[in-house]
Amino acid sequence: MAQNKKKKKKSPKSGTTAFRKLQPELFSDQFHTTTPFYRKNMEALRNHYPKLAEQISHYPFTGSYRVEASARLDGTPNLYCVEGGFYYYDNQDPILDAKKQLETLQLNNAKMALCLGIGLGFELVHFAIDFSEQTNTQVLLVIEKDLELFKLACCYSDLSKLLVKPNVFFLIGCQQDQLYVPLKSAIKTNSWYLFLRAFKPFYHLSSLRLAKNYYLAAIRNVNEAAVHSVVDFGNCPEDSLIGIENMLANMSVIVRNPGIDRLFGAFSGKPAIVAATGPSLNKNKHLLKSLDKKALLLCPDASLPILLDIGVRPHLVTSLERVIATSTFFENLSPEQLTETYLAACPVVRKETYDLFHGPKVIVYRNLDHFKWLEIERGILDIKASSGNMAFKIAAAMGCDPIILIGQDLAFSREGATHAAGNIFGEKQEGMLHDILTVQGNDGQPIQTNSTLYSFLKGYEVDVAEYSGDCVNATEGGAYIQGTKVMPLAEAIDRYLNDEYHPLNTLQSHLAPPDEAATIKTAEQLMANIDRTVGELAKINQLCRDGLAYLDGAAPGLNGSSQAQAQSVLSKVHTYKNQCRADHHTYQLFFTHVIQSFTIKFEMSLHAIPDTHPQPAAAIAETALRHREWFETISKLANVCGDTLQKYRELLYFDFY
Repeated sequence: MAQNKKKKKKSPKSGTTAFRKLQPELFSDQFHTTTPFYRKNMEALRNHYPKLAEQISHYPFTGSYRVEASARLDGTPNLYCVEGGFYYYDNQDPILDAKKQLETLQLNNAKMALCLGIGLGFELVHFAIDFSEQTNTQVLLVIEKDLELFKLACCYSDLSKLLVKPNVFFLIGCQQDQLYVPLKSAIKTNSWYLFLRAFKPFYHLSSLRLAKNYYLAAIRNVNEAAVHSVVDFGNCPEDSLIGIENMLANMSVIVRNPGIDRLFGAFSGKPAIVAATGPSLNKNKHLLKSLDKKALLLCPDASLPILLDIGVRPHLVTSLERVIATSTFFENLSPEQLTETYLAACPVVRKETYDLFHGPKVIVYRNLDHFKWLEIERGILDIKASSGNMAFKIAAAMGCDPIILIGQDLAFSREGATHAAGNIFGEKQEGMLHDILTVQGNDGQPIQTNSTLYSFLKGYEVDVAEYSGDCVNATEGGAYIQGTKVMPLAEAIDRYLNDEYHPLNTLQSHLAPPDEAATIKTAEQLMANIDRTVGELAKINQLCRDGLAYLDGAAPGLNGSSQAQAQSVLSKVHTYKNQCRADHHTYQLFFTHVIQSFTIKFEMSLHAIPDTHPQPAAAIAETALRHREWFETISKLANVCGDTLQKYRELLYFDFY
């Protein structure tokens, strides 16, 4: 390489051409990893994707691909796909071919771009350098099925600058059924779901030729991960306000009872069983008898009457739903039946749920900021949307290992049942038989579910991936949860439940209620907190009114305005908006949960504006005008929240005084 004295031809802007014209035999397995690109890329991988770096360094070249010099004057390498018998790029000019492939795609406003397949990296680097600015790309996802292809790309393209960027995410060599979990984690953690309506994939046609079904599944998984992330934040402000109002109604319950944080790690290495209410619970619930001293028994509220009816007393029963119907699971249960069972409810449930449960209670917060706003420590868990999942998360937080699941079907039985026998709302609930999907069952055969249960299933996959212990799925029916070990309950009992350890004793020793003096002090602090928040909400309401007044005056001049004029108006709008969000304690910790579903969808709609207003001035003007809806909605909800807080402050006062 260094001995070649010919004048070098200027490389294209993207800088992907690594070599002068070379003889094909020089592109050997031994030569690939001697390139300076490989060394730079591996250093970046070791720092930012250490597991992938380890995989790549040990992954062999299998002969599935050959790298050969193309007919291009500078000998740019091309990729020959042996099994298909074709060149990945046009052999006359691989660099130009990669660029032309991108130009054929509709990539305007690709704020979240997805690269499907990497080839030798030419199109990815071209996109990052030559396209991403004009497409206004904020997030770049890179998915490649084949580790060997990615290794070759690391040898022949400089990917190092992309590998270190926080807004670029590489997912390489992942099996198709394992794409969702890392995508959901990255998309939700980084708030990339905001770009869902400005999401565009790009690819070289050769990548689809190699693995079309895989890359179509990748697009579907990105969409699902983004949609489920949005759903995690609620459907609408009115729905979120129900949870807030329930929490405020339950303030005295929160103050007077211990939290789940007292139990974090208390059952380290001890087995637990979660008995959910899927139709397969009928098959093995009887095996739970006499296991109360060998395993921590948890169940969602709907399972409790079913288990008590056969003489099984769970140690913890979870409750999460915010509707009055949840309380009916406890209506006919006597205090004697519940002396050894704790209600581990999230205080977004109706107060009637607490009132009708005549046993001990432990408070469990979801990972929502309004519980931080309370400033009453009780323990926060990243609970998804079902009480069955809540039971799993509690067991994991306690350190239980293994966690054995039964009745966690997340699907209908093949006879059409939606729930176990004895469920108070029936075994076949017609309201669930909609949006039917087919997934893989625990027996390896297809089984039907619906969109709601499917979202629970995907949430479980995330939780199991994050859990460090063994999750045994002994459901004996239902949908397969990625990452679980499937076995019959009888076998799981024989394998894991050999010693007695009396879980109830551990619970009782950790969960003594706060004393009366402590509860009064906490209640007083809470009332002061409410007073401060009411004042801040009034300020937010006034700022929104000021923002609306400004927009009313500026709107007539936006029609046909220049880009600079439109940007000036939008900057002023953002000033009012940022002032509304300035008080972290009120806006982020209390108010955000109520408005979050609205603000997320609002921001998503803003990111989509350039698709309908391609001229920058028009897009900026439309963005500014859309904020009328933001100011109106935030003002209205600030008023509602202020009134709600004052109402429940009075109830809290009378409860203690």
